[in-house]
Amino acid sequence: MKKLLITTVLAALSCMGHAGATALPDTCARVQVAATQPHGNSVLAGHGYDLALAGRPNQTFHATDIAASGTGMGQQALRDMEDVASLVLLATMTGHHSDGCAQDYFASAAAPIMDGLRAGGSYDLTWQGGLLTNGDTKLSFRRAHLHLVGAKSANAPATLTLETQGIGITGSHNTLLASALPQQASANAAVPSGSLVELAAAITGHPPENVMVPLRVSSLSAQRGAMQISGNGEANLTGHTDASSATGHILVQNLDAVIDTLRNAGQTRASAALILAKLFGHHSDNGGTSWDVSWEGGVMTVNHIPLPIH
Repeated sequence: MKKLLITTVLAALSCMGHAGATALPDTCARVQVAATQPHGNSVLAGHGYDLALAGRPNQTFHATDIAASGTGMGQQALRDMEDVASLVLLATMTGHHSDGCAQDYFASAAAPIMDGLRAGGSYDLTWQGGLLTNGDTKLSFRRAHLHLVGAKSANAPATLTLETQGIGITGSHNTLLASALPQQASANAAVPSGSLVELAAAITGHPPENVMVPLRVSSLSAQRGAMQISGNGEANLTGHTDASSATGHILVQNLDAVIDTLRNAGQTRASAALILAKLFGHHSDNGGTSWDVSWEGGVMTVNHIPLPIH
């Protein structure tokens, strides 16, 4: 679940780049909006937003309502922000991307955001009634909100808050994911503004050579029924999983509820693994179980014990 949320955070982050606004090319994806309502020069609201990857009609993203706002943003720049963020979110969550989405598109489309972040501006993007489709699998959420804030300093990172509510999944053959997916999730993170273009390219399947993007997650939380997960950590991200590295701390409240959920879903191996994890976890006075986790060289280490899961 933590991996899913971080993935979701990275997808949102990649809506930023560095050179002039441009419309979404048809070779990348197609977008239709049933109705658009501008509110001045800095707010854009849309109803009936639909995006489909070029050449992949089974990978789509629908939002009942979508709204974008930002410091000093014009209408075209706001539309670009909506399109690029939705495109990369879809590509990340489905595991697919369009070969027609050129690297320079992401850099060009979000130039106003980069300029605004360097000047200390802030930006908001909200999706209501979201539905991500990957063939028969449908991932839905009631609301997702991304808030970005820059700083008037060349060395200061861009910071973000991502909140997602009412998450659900249907049609998935991955019963482990379906039974353990959090219903609510939020994260606070920071990434150097100068690394955002490389991050966007890596996420969308076009990683530059030797890209290494540092990401700091100051807080992360997820909840499903009685199950609550929180954590924090740091990562160095690349376009290749084995070349990436990460360290973090994870705390689970009501771990027994997680184990029962997996057992009731027929996930005997996963529930047995969590029973073992509980035995080796750090136990707090308030009933929580925590682990120190790291990933490096394709090897995951939990509480300083390497796990054979490569």
